[in-house]
Amino acid sequence: MGTDQVAGVQERAPAVRPAPRELRKSLRTDFNPSFKLRLIRSAFRLRQASHLPALALGARLHEPIFIIGAPRSGTSLLYAILRDSSQLAHWPGEAHEVWEADYHPAMREWESNALGASDLTPKAASRIRSQFFLTAGPRKRLVDKTPRNSLRVDFVNALFPDARFVFLQRDGRDNINSLINAWRTPRYRTYRLPSPHSIPDTDPNWWKFVLYAGWRDDCRGPLETVAAKQWKICNESALETLDTLGESRWIGMRYERLIENSEEETQRVSEFLGLDFDDRLRAAARVRVAVPINTVTPPEAGKWRRENPQQIDSILPLIASTMEALGYR
Repeated sequence: MGTDQVAGVQERAPAVRPAPRELRKSLRTDFNPSFKLRLIRSAFRLRQASHLPALALGARLHEPIFIIGAPRSGTSLLYAILRDSSQLAHWPGEAHEVWEADYHPAMREWESNALGASDLTPKAASRIRSQFFLTAGPRKRLVDKTPRNSLRVDFVNALFPDARFVFLQRDGRDNINSLINAWRTPRYRTYRLPSPHSIPDTDPNWWKFVLYAGWRDDCRGPLETVAAKQWKICNESALETLDTLGESRWIGMRYERLIENSEEETQRVSEFLGLDFDDRLRAAARVRVAVPINTVTPPEAGKWRRENPQQIDSILPLIASTMEALGYR
């Protein structure tokens, strides 16, 4: 099939609701879970069951914490640090099966991951709130890391009006370089599309990371444009919507500062969130940064100059205004 035909098929693909089992599996980050992971999930379900009485009595989450940012911006690292807090609880892995059980792109004409407050239905709201309460229980707060929620801040705010957001920011050149590398690996499969794309040097059956509005226009690539738009749209959407919530509801953090001063930055964010920056969290900040998490190649500032210099140079005009808005020179 030619590239023009591919693009045409994408535009005409109808919304088809996957079977429930297929949908649940597609929303998990672990397509082939190990025996250990299966045990972790079983134990997690038992803990959720223990919180059912409190839910039935009307208990609700208090000030849940949502880490957002473009994919590959460092959200996994911060999540790994904060979830070591004894005051927090988290879903095992990323909670896409909670967020998208009623909002899978296949149910929404494959448009994008973006959601607003008007998209929230009473049924979906009840399910999401219940699942996250059962995760944390009545004595802990929830911490969740979902980069796609950069496109859903109003939606999340409508669900949890007392939520706190942590917005991870990373130099676009390094962030996009990391996205390009990740797209080229067999990992990070996100959505099996209704028909293949033709982005060079990638698996044509899978879209990876955030599905942004207008993605069909880029289903022939180049890859650096797709990665640049993922970074740009996530950051611009987050900035625009977080600013409407007020300074008491969100805090920004730069990936570069987290790497350079992990304890100081973790303490700053912890104090904003009302968490105790105790020895346990201090140790997590120190240890987690020393061990690369969810990386394709080891972290290194300015790595794009060595790995994908031509591709990054070509998209600098596209990301210039966003880089300026984030304070990057």
